[in-house]
Amino acid sequence: RVIDYIKEVASFVKTADGSEISASQMLVRFLFPPNQQYAPLHKLSGGEKRRLFLLQVLMGAPNVLILDEPTNDLDVQTLAVLEDYLEEFNGCVIVVSHDRYFLDRTVDKIFALEGSGTVQQYPGNYSIYLEYKQREEELAKQAEAEKAVAQAKTTTPAKTSQKNDAQKNDKPRRL
Repeated sequence: RVIDYIKEVASFVKTADGSEISASQMLVRFLFPPNQQYAPLHKLSGGEKRRLFLLQVLMGAPNVLILDEPTNDLDVQTLAVLEDYLEEFNGCVIVVSHDRYFLDRTVDKIFALEGSGTVQQYPGNYSIYLEYKQREEELAKQAEAEKAVAQAKTTTPAKTSQKNDAQKNDKPRRL
């Protein structure tokens, strides 16, 4: 039965605020109504089994969760429940995802793998990270433009003085 599968891990789980939630309450939270909690596991659909497996992991009260592309394998309802759960999660969550919406809802720090093989840390969610990257690009372009202007200023006087020297050496020609 569904509830027995969850109770194999724990009958209660502690929340971030210190209160306890029963296995049955967690099942309800993860979209298993009371009448479905006593159903045999073989009667669950594929999506329900994934949701149940996720809940079993969470009932183990981990302090670190590693989620690799979680939006690829979970339905919309389960993702909404997971996002809500992660907002209250009292541990570390490491997420690898290309889903910008999910990252905006669930993270408060981005570790970006830069093209040079370095890892750069950015505070905030994915949208804030994009703002940082855009600002970095603008600053890089501005620095490059300033460098080009500075180079032009140092090379221009030399050319001008060469012209002046050439003009001084030019003697008027007579016919």
